[in-house]
Amino acid sequence: MDKQRKKQSTKSKLHSNKNTVNESVVAAVTDKILSHQVRSQVRALVAEILSVVFITPVNPKEEWDQYVIIQNLLKKIQLLEAPLKENLRLNKCKRLEKINEFYKWSCDNGIKYDGVIIKEYPGYDLGLAATKSIKRNDLLFTIPHKLIMSEERIERGGKLFKLSNLRLAFLLMTEALNPESFWKPYIDLLPDSYNTVLYYSIEEMAQLRGSNCLSAALKQCRLIARCYATIYHWPNSDLPFDVFKEYFHYDLYRWAVSTVMTRENLIPRTKQDTEDELIAALIPFWDMANHRHGHITSYFNMETCQMESTAQDDFDEGEQIFIHYGDRSNAELLIHNGFINSVNPKDSVAIKLGLSQSDPLYEKRSQLLQLLNIPKNGELKVLPAPEHISPELLAFVRVFNMNEEQLQHWICSERATDLLHIDCALETSLESKTWQYLQTRLMLLLRVFPTTLEADETQLAGVKCGKLQMAQIPVMILEYRILEKRILAAALDYAKQRTKA
Repeated sequence: MDKQRKKQSTKSKLHSNKNTVNESVVAAVTDKILSHQVRSQVRALVAEILSVVFITPVNPKEEWDQYVIIQNLLKKIQLLEAPLKENLRLNKCKRLEKINEFYKWSCDNGIKYDGVIIKEYPGYDLGLAATKSIKRNDLLFTIPHKLIMSEERIERGGKLFKLSNLRLAFLLMTEALNPESFWKPYIDLLPDSYNTVLYYSIEEMAQLRGSNCLSAALKQCRLIARCYATIYHWPNSDLPFDVFKEYFHYDLYRWAVSTVMTRENLIPRTKQDTEDELIAALIPFWDMANHRHGHITSYFNMETCQMESTAQDDFDEGEQIFIHYGDRSNAELLIHNGFINSVNPKDSVAIKLGLSQSDPLYEKRSQLLQLLNIPKNGELKVLPAPEHISPELLAFVRVFNMNEEQLQHWICSERATDLLHIDCALETSLESKTWQYLQTRLMLLLRVFPTTLEADETQLAGVKCGKLQMAQIPVMILEYRILEKRILAAALDYAKQRTKA
């Protein structure tokens, strides 16, 4: 009887609000809401998260310790919020079982495509397949603006976020809770989980220790935990419907953010006279295509108000159609997309370098770096062969090792940008210091890893031949570590050669 009364009370509460979203959510939820006692426990844990996430760590150990604290708090919250996961209807069946509804919805609302279908591919989940021979630059599909989900669709709540992609994730949550959502056929086709860093266990994240991308991964997790906790404390007037908090939970938010991270594109804002402003958007059908390095072939046509995508290569009938997501390093792909590219020509390893304000030549070094458009504190890139050392990294290290006379010479020189070139004419002593510094720094970066490149390569070989069993995320992390170490090791060999020269 009490259970029935609670169920009726919840529905009455939903219906009492005139907001149409409130009314439609009734069909999406069950009587699985959190009791006042459990809700109080969650609220207390959220308060603990808020007491931690606004503290900026000052060193890697503090950053890691903070991450562990946050993750342990989130684990407790996820256990308490577990009943709320059952209120969602995300992929109760295989994704392709919903494909006909998606095709119908797409065509009924103006998507035009020819020679393209959605298909399962091993290692990719879903992708786009050619049903006929397609030539480079052939039009693949057009998607009208009405089908594109963007922050322009937000009517209430969500706009308190500064970042467009976080606003979009907020909108996606609202639509996922609404069984009458216009985008229901699209949402039904989305994955129910991802391989982004938000889904890593503490043990899996620990396998990135020593890597250049660990800090960025931890920052991403801290940001999303902070956003989750912030939403939890928003007043109801800032939320999409009055009982939103009764169904809002961390797993829902993690899923929505990961969906946006892995699938978003940028389009111009269309509702205001600000065409130059780009906003995050989810584009049905287009975002079923997987990534392969190439060039951008998708553009939003402001005249026709639709997304248009052409083929970046020739594709034979039955072949998977790939698009180019953009030039991203494997660190960026790992953190934001949940995959890596083992043959990524745009890969790099970012290393942090900076000037010390206690340096007597700090001002002169800063002045010369400003002339070169290089930050005095920031991340600079180690590149794959044959470049190895980016022009900005090389120039920074040269400036870092200059004496006062050399600094003054290059500050006054009209050819200061020559410092960006490998064959810049420099004093032998300065060039020797430069390459010795790089050699030492690269050696230290490799030593920070708990394992060697050779050990990682042996482990991966065991996985590929079937002797070792590993889950998908640990294998991806292992492959990422190998790619990063290979870049650093090759650059180290190159620096040694330059030092000898």
